[in-house]
Amino acid sequence: MTKNINIQEELEEVLLTYEKPSRYFTGLKEDNNLDIKFPEIGDLVGVIQSPVHHPEGDVFNHTMMVVDEAAKLKNKAKNPIGFMYSALCHDFGKVITTTTKEDGKIISYNHERAGLKLVRTFLNRTIRKEENEFRDYILNMVELHMQPNQLANQNSRLKSTRKLFNKSVCPQDLILLAKADALGRSVNEDYSFKEAYLKNALKDFQELE
Repeated sequence: MTKNINIQEELEEVLLTYEKPSRYFTGLKEDNNLDIKFPEIGDLVGVIQSPVHHPEGDVFNHTMMVVDEAAKLKNKAKNPIGFMYSALCHDFGKVITTTTKEDGKIISYNHERAGLKLVRTFLNRTIRKEENEFRDYILNMVELHMQPNQLANQNSRLKSTRKLFNKSVCPQDLILLAKADALGRSVNEDYSFKEAYLKNALKDFQELE
């Protein structure tokens, strides 16, 4: 229990106070301590991604960029530390789902759900056992993190966003995570359309409550 408390306090300090939390994790990586301290994060190193959608490289690089983007948004989140944990854990599932098809296309189908067991293992070691609500928030955010941008890309009807937000423990934070995920890449994306779409969808959902 003491170990969990110590590592949770350390992680919370990094995720809530560092302007670029990635520097902490890249420092561990350079010192060959990342695999020892956070094996689930160490496993992201070398996991390939589509060079079209992720020219920044492997899943570790992407995750570090997402965490840094999330740090810019955390003050808008209803649950800042849960939001930051979610950004850190969001692509754990790519470790066990990433494959290369015969045509060379790299895919990670269903990684958001497949990764939940890895997220649970990570949380069991890094947060207090009794923090069930905190754990459930992170698992829910990770499971749903792909959907806001997918719905925005499809310009889906409000019926679809209402359904998604009903599943979400915190739609406001889920939208922020989707933004961090989209911007945490070496792609110059104009996110303004997706952001406007999701803000409008959230307003619609809140008016129904």
